[in-house]
Amino acid sequence: MLVKTPAIKLGVEVRESKTEGGKLILSGVANAMPCTVEMSGPELRRMAAMLLHPKHILKVAAVFFGKHPDA
Repeated sequence: MLVKTPAIKLGVEVRESKTEGGKLILSGVANAMPCTVEMSGPELRRMAAMLLHPKHILKVAAVFFGKHPDA
């Protein structure tokens, strides 16, 4: 996963996932720094709705299976 900000680009590797306190917690490293991402239920629902929207579902499936429809 690549996280881009105006200041820096970080390669993020998720190494562990768990749920705690009603949140999904993804742990890993961003370049050499340990990091976590915490997502609540509403955030997960919004992301799922975006990924499963008919406009995007074929592109998401292609990425999931390693094909690149935009290439």
